[in-house]
Amino acid sequence: MSDATSGRNNVVFLVLDSLRTDRVSAYNEGIDFTDHIDELVDSSIVFENAVTQAPWTLPSHASMFTGQYPWDHGTTQARSYATGDEETFIGQLREAGYTTGAVTPNVWITPHKGMTEDCDTVENFLGSADNSLSRRISKFTTKLYDSLGTLPKRILGRQLDRAFRLFGVDDSCKSEETVGAVEAYLGDREPDENFFLYVNLMEPHEPYHPPQRYVDTHGVTDESVIPHRQKDMFTKDDIDYEELRRMYDASVDYTDDLVGRITSALEANDLDDDTVVVLLSDHGQALGEDGVFGHQFTVAEPVINTVLMVDHPDLDGRREKRPFELRRLSDLVPYWAGIEPTEPNAFGETIRGGYEFPENFTGYIPSDQWDDYYRQARYVKRDGTKVVKSTDEDGNARYEAVDLDTGEEIPVPEDLKREVDAIGDVDVGDTGDDSDEQDGEAVDDEIEDRLEALGYR
Repeated sequence: MSDATSGRNNVVFLVLDSLRTDRVSAYNEGIDFTDHIDELVDSSIVFENAVTQAPWTLPSHASMFTGQYPWDHGTTQARSYATGDEETFIGQLREAGYTTGAVTPNVWITPHKGMTEDCDTVENFLGSADNSLSRRISKFTTKLYDSLGTLPKRILGRQLDRAFRLFGVDDSCKSEETVGAVEAYLGDREPDENFFLYVNLMEPHEPYHPPQRYVDTHGVTDESVIPHRQKDMFTKDDIDYEELRRMYDASVDYTDDLVGRITSALEANDLDDDTVVVLLSDHGQALGEDGVFGHQFTVAEPVINTVLMVDHPDLDGRREKRPFELRRLSDLVPYWAGIEPTEPNAFGETIRGGYEFPENFTGYIPSDQWDDYYRQARYVKRDGTKVVKSTDEDGNARYEAVDLDTGEEIPVPEDLKREVDAIGDVDVGDTGDDSDEQDGEAVDDEIEDRLEALGYR
């Protein structure tokens, strides 16, 4: 990317949670229901080989915000909150005089998880649950849970799962509220104000509840056979993956219209000529590949490959084919905004990523499938080859190599085996948080309900 930027630009960082690349026309010509996203393509840098560093929201975002790998920042299943001490590109923008905001119904990206420390304003739709006491309690109880051993987590997780069934859970993605808050935020901007706005749209993420007209358009006829939460992969006996894919498409179709409302709001407020729109997914979604649903237990290509396009008023649209790690957005966003004058070299030959043992799901992994799903994964991609190392809790590792052009399994190259073996383990260490939160028994119901609605715990 040799073009130069001139002056400062606003930034809208728009994350379409769990959006697969093959459901966007910019990546798949057979798709005909992402017209609003497609309107950005001609003027955007479209990254054809963007890859997340973790297949779920919290560590993926922490890597994007800090530029670190998950095993370095430690924000993962082994520690499901950020300390707030890490430097982020949002903090850079704030220090440079930008107003920073976040509109996010995703509880992983809230003050309760330490992920919005550099935002001046946060709308997370938690209402009265969003206060300093609830934030302290949330962090304390999360730390307490994270500190438990595997067996206590399994027992507690299963009891929490049973308890949640007794309560009605708000599983709305709050998309209309999210877009409404974005429209209000953009309408309040002053002409001479530089701003950064993080937005998370949850519709491509399960549970799937797009408006009925989208369901009808995509031919969904029986929602009872569709998994709506991660645990459904283990508990439903009659999953129809074709019906699931149609429902997912309906959700993406709805998401595209929501994107159109946001870009229209930029135009209506005369902000489009000096605003960079970074549109991306933090990870994808498995829709039945190898019998897997969701994104917590797999590093398959539809999950780790991500959408990424950048509509910049000073840069020409083009296709970027080089492999790109999403964590390098922490370097590029300040440049795109105009606070860094020199374009960083953000590309490399090797892609790395992985996930930890899925502690958040110990409540409902069946015992007879424990060894298959309670594992740590690491992946490396280079020169058209991908190697995955999967390790069980006893330290036994298995390796798999795939030719990315053909999709066929191949012998594991020794150089990539050494590369994946060299990836560090997470060291959660001392969190540095010794605040005086109560005794840990109080748990904010709204936050727990929202996590449960997304399929966690």
